[in-house]
Amino acid sequence: MKKLILCALLLMVGLGSHAQTATNFDAVTCDGENFNLFSTLDSGKVVVIGWAMPCGSCILPLQTTYNVVESYQDSFPDRVVMLICDDLANTPCSALDLWAKTYGMQNTLKFSDAAIKMTDYGEVSMPKVVVAAGSIHKVFYVADYGVDQKVLQKAIDSAISMITGIPNELALLNAITVFPNPSENITTIAFTLAQAENLSISVMNTTGKEVITVFSGFLEQGDHQIDFSAGILREGIYLVRLTSGKGSAIQKFSVVR
Repeated sequence: MKKLILCALLLMVGLGSHAQTATNFDAVTCDGENFNLFSTLDSGKVVVIGWAMPCGSCILPLQTTYNVVESYQDSFPDRVVMLICDDLANTPCSALDLWAKTYGMQNTLKFSDAAIKMTDYGEVSMPKVVVAAGSIHKVFYVADYGVDQKVLQKAIDSAISMITGIPNELALLNAITVFPNPSENITTIAFTLAQAENLSISVMNTTGKEVITVFSGFLEQGDHQIDFSAGILREGIYLVRLTSGKGSAIQKFSVVR
């Protein structure tokens, strides 16, 4: 019983010691590029840091982290950045690069730099994963030894929502599609309302800025299709947002010229 109580107290202390805000660092990537954490966060990026020795037990949690990060590249390209850092900065970059490549985590920034300290976020663990974002440098997630995919994804959703103002609750619709996709001009938004709603539809860029108001008004329950012209948009990736008093839904599409 005493051992159980002691373990519980240690767990509480460990959780309580996690930083609520990130700690800045200047470091050099394994590609020789300078990287400043706060400058990256201030520019609107979500930064996901994974520490590895590298070790065998690090592989699966960091692969899970990598897959979650990569899942945002279509809807929020280059917005979520993953770092893989050697724990004590005593592993050569060549070995760290090879480890990441071997286990399918190529699209990451690799570091073997003592300026990046996992102890800024609590205990030493293998692996350790931290999510930080925003100009207030908020820490959204700290994981030790393992990663919960759903909790990690929710943390990144919250970070993106804070940065862009785009809601991450998709409670409004049964279905939403945008076609043709990619689009050059006339574009159709098709969706199904579970009940009659006062609805607004807008097109945003990936920073969350509204560029077109497509529709605002009352629609009956059922299937709907609303057309708009994407001809005034520059080539690139955009988001259609449908919003009512009960929630929002977002769908990505692209414009080509």
